[in-house]
Amino acid sequence: MKLSLELEKKLREAALKQLEKGRTGWDIPHTLNSVEWMKKLIKHEGGNEKILITTMYLHDTGYPNIKKGYNFGTVKKHKAMHAEKGTKIAEEVLKKFKEFSSEEIKIITNLIKHHDDLEGLDTHERQLVFEADNLSKLDVENVTPTFNKENYSKFMKFQKEVRAPLFKTITGKKCLKRLIKKAEEYFQKM
Repeated sequence: MKLSLELEKKLREAALKQLEKGRTGWDIPHTLNSVEWMKKLIKHEGGNEKILITTMYLHDTGYPNIKKGYNFGTVKKHKAMHAEKGTKIAEEVLKKFKEFSSEEIKIITNLIKHHDDLEGLDTHERQLVFEADNLSKLDVENVTPTFNKENYSKFMKFQKEVRAPLFKTITGKKCLKRLIKKAEEYFQKM
């Protein structure tokens, strides 16, 4: 199902309002970039725009109060918490929109709740959310990393060893290869 420009504009505004409470310099640019990656994935791999783009706008809204001095360990520790909080925030936000059915809200909040689960990437939607999120994390040309060199090294190791092997779509794998190369070049210049 298509996502109208009018509804996307409202979603963007609602998401930005929530994301302002999160990680300075990261949550907003990462989220907006993950939306663009999702659009690219949908174009080549298919998928419901209304569900998937909405999910990407709201997937990291549960990172409140992590503003300064966060590191790779802090972010890993907050993963489960942010998914739970983000699910509740997304449900509240989406109930304000008449354009979403209760079934659509249930699907979106479930995708948000599990977007960082590395097991159970068992549906096309979950796979696309996982890939769009991770492509954005590695897209140093569009989202400037906020980790220092030590933490960026840990992040890259985790991405390459744990997350990269979980990519399944042709588009995702192709883009991932290019982005990892760019991210490694960025790391060498840090």
